[in-house]
Amino acid sequence: MRDGFWMTLFPFVMCALVWFVSRVRAKDRKKVCALIMILTSAVELAAALNLMVCDLRGISVGVFEVPGVGGLGLHFMYSGFRGIFGVLTAFAWFVTALFSYDYMKNDTNVIKYDMFNLMTLGATMGIFYAADLFTLFFFFEIMSFTSFVWVSHRQTREALYAAGTYLGIAVAGGMAILMGIFIVHGWLGTISFDRIYECAVVMMTSGSKTDRTWLYVAAGCMFVGFGAKAGAFPVHVWLPLSYTEAPAPATALLSAILSKTGIFGILLVTLDVLPMQGSWGAFILMTGIVTMVLGGLRGVMSGNLKTTLAYSSMSQIGFILTGVGMQSLLAEYLLMAAGAAQTGTWAVEGEAAAEIAKAFGMAVNGTLLHMLNHSLVKLVLFMAAGVIFAQVGSYELNQVRGFGRRKPFLLATFVLAAAGVGGIPFLNGYVSKTLLHESIAEYGALLALAERGSIQSVFAATSAMMRVVEVLFLFSGGLTVAYMTKLFVVLFVEKNSDKKVQEAYEAKKEYAAPGSKLAIGVCALPIPFIGVLPDLVAGPVAKYGLVQFGLSDLLEDQLGNIRYYSLKNIAGALISIAVGAAVYFIVVRLLMLRGISSGRKAEGYHDIFPAWIDMEKYVYRAVFYTAVPFVLGIISRILDSIVDTAVVLLRKTLYRDRPLPYELPEGNRVTHRIGSGMERVRLLYYAIMQKEGYEPKNYEHKLAMKGTDLFENLRIIERSLSFGLFMFCMGLGLTMIYLLLVN
Repeated sequence: MRDGFWMTLFPFVMCALVWFVSRVRAKDRKKVCALIMILTSAVELAAALNLMVCDLRGISVGVFEVPGVGGLGLHFMYSGFRGIFGVLTAFAWFVTALFSYDYMKNDTNVIKYDMFNLMTLGATMGIFYAADLFTLFFFFEIMSFTSFVWVSHRQTREALYAAGTYLGIAVAGGMAILMGIFIVHGWLGTISFDRIYECAVVMMTSGSKTDRTWLYVAAGCMFVGFGAKAGAFPVHVWLPLSYTEAPAPATALLSAILSKTGIFGILLVTLDVLPMQGSWGAFILMTGIVTMVLGGLRGVMSGNLKTTLAYSSMSQIGFILTGVGMQSLLAEYLLMAAGAAQTGTWAVEGEAAAEIAKAFGMAVNGTLLHMLNHSLVKLVLFMAAGVIFAQVGSYELNQVRGFGRRKPFLLATFVLAAAGVGGIPFLNGYVSKTLLHESIAEYGALLALAERGSIQSVFAATSAMMRVVEVLFLFSGGLTVAYMTKLFVVLFVEKNSDKKVQEAYEAKKEYAAPGSKLAIGVCALPIPFIGVLPDLVAGPVAKYGLVQFGLSDLLEDQLGNIRYYSLKNIAGALISIAVGAAVYFIVVRLLMLRGISSGRKAEGYHDIFPAWIDMEKYVYRAVFYTAVPFVLGIISRILDSIVDTAVVLLRKTLYRDRPLPYELPEGNRVTHRIGSGMERVRLLYYAIMQKEGYEPKNYEHKLAMKGTDLFENLRIIERSLSFGLFMFCMGLGLTMIYLLLVN
């Protein structure tokens, strides 16, 4: 997989070129750096497509190793899933680079943005083409630190605050992933994706309860890190502020691509580390449900365009996590059904077996397709938000109100993306959400069938639980429709409260550069094609990108048996649309637009989500910035007092001072001897020179005072923290030198 390595390395090389250009004092260096960014992403896209073509032609790409890095080496591999997201990553960087060319041309920090943008591209490619957990972690950490600069780019107080939260969550998540990798390596003996699944299956079937528990611990640790990057509840707190403060092109990449690296990690944990474990699938499913409902509610109640889109991303990540959980639950069902059929306790054959395989295939395909669909629509929506911000200078709904009127291109692309993510029929989001919804409904029916056979105790879920999940799934789809309707009405239907501002908005004809329109339009084009021709577009893509874990043959037979536009499937979308209409009129029109319910003139949109439920401020920062330092300070004070008490006790008992045979009046033996000697020499000098008026100089006292001062200063240095740190660094340095010489 040499191509994957070069695709990872190439952006870092081009980053060095951007740095070199930035050192040259030229007028057009910003333009040159932007062109380098566009060229690099175009080359990456061509290389990713070439790699996919080679794989489709049957040309083996294998595994490529870069030995010596970190002691374990870096390993790269290719699969259909990796190939699809490699192409999607390069495509997203290419269109956002086109968009950034005009959007950020007047930005003072554009060169720094381009440099870190290239490094983030290389790191993201390294994640998707990683062949083991160490390679994935290596590039995951690089990506976290380079994308941190996106969030802090504006250098405002709010941006730095958001960047601090982003970096704190990223560092904590990275350490959690590393701990999980240590546990996986310790208990499975490997971190290679080719072998983890086989070793995990053996441990799950023949290992002890302790072995399985440790794998769950490892999965939990890695879920914290990957879930944080994805924006899953409860480690989502960095997402709204970071998305709002980062530049629009960076926010588009954060939502469309970087969140998918977190989902990629969760998929690997779910399908390789804990294969076919229903309890883990139930946990992921519940996390996904909470994430999509909470994100949807916050999106509906937000009075800011970009913050609404940020919570929309969180909600859609919840839909994807729901699909991941369903994969694990249905894989468990397949395993249990096969075992029951072999023992004769439960007959699963014919149509029943086909229904299980079909539901499982819908969960797998729905997850993959919704990841792709979400990336496309968020590229469009965040770039459109960037166009609006460039003209208005604000994301507040009351400020952008009416901007989209008489702007057909912005209207068409925004409506396609908003309706697509809302699951409206004949658009891309409908296809993936239908697959996910039907997998939930089918699984609930299968559980009901199993419960009638009195074997429900072996499954991690119940049919009643799945009915609740289905209701919340459709309700969350309605929340998506509600907040997208809110944005559509604000931008394209309502007029600004200031008539002069509205006239200025409607007079703007050249509101976006041709390159920006091209970038938005190219991303919007696939949205209707995937929805209108799901069997020709979505089906082959899902088939090529199937996550392989031993059931690919079974899944391939089910891809053509899905009727996307049956009355049953359309009914689910209509329920979500009806829920969305009700939520929009109750929450947005009656609550956010204050005074509407009483018949008075509206005062504008207001964020109505209670401020006291801010987890980032009142939970994470309160705990880690206040409570934890306070508790640790008390513990440290107690330990310090214990040590002081022990020292005093030892000095008074075992190590009490012994009296000297005689004690000098002051100083020590050295100062006493030198001082008395100097006094005798001076007395001898006066006797030889026959001088009179000899007076003692008291050298002994002076030397005693100097000695006391010197030794007291040395003791102060020894007791100081800086001296301890200095000695620690000296010891660490000597240890490192020793290890280098030995190895």
